[in-house]
Amino acid sequence: MASNTKELLSRLKTSLPRVDERSEPERPLHVFPKLPVEKANKGSRAPKLSVSLYQQDIDRLDTIKDFMKSQGFRNLSDSEALRLACRKVAIDGTLVEVYKSMQSEDGRRKQ
Repeated sequence: MASNTKELLSRLKTSLPRVDERSEPERPLHVFPKLPVEKANKGSRAPKLSVSLYQQDIDRLDTIKDFMKSQGFRNLSDSEALRLACRKVAIDGTLVEVYKSMQSEDGRRKQ
């Protein structure tokens, strides 16, 4: 049975598509000063936040979760995926362009 398992794993490894880790072009990121990280007390919780997301945003969160799963991090929550996105985002001029695009999607706001 061990040889069957090895053969199956070998076939599976060659049949799965390769993940391109550099699918997005690198952009210079804004450098934030290192702040002291306070370790949360056991049992303490982060403040709750309610957000509204469009389907493309939810799809992007799912993509983040799928990527992390492929890297061995199972069961990533939506909250963790949002925190990853917030910490990874480049704070530069492209952020303004993305925001303007988002404003055009949201019919409640005046432009």
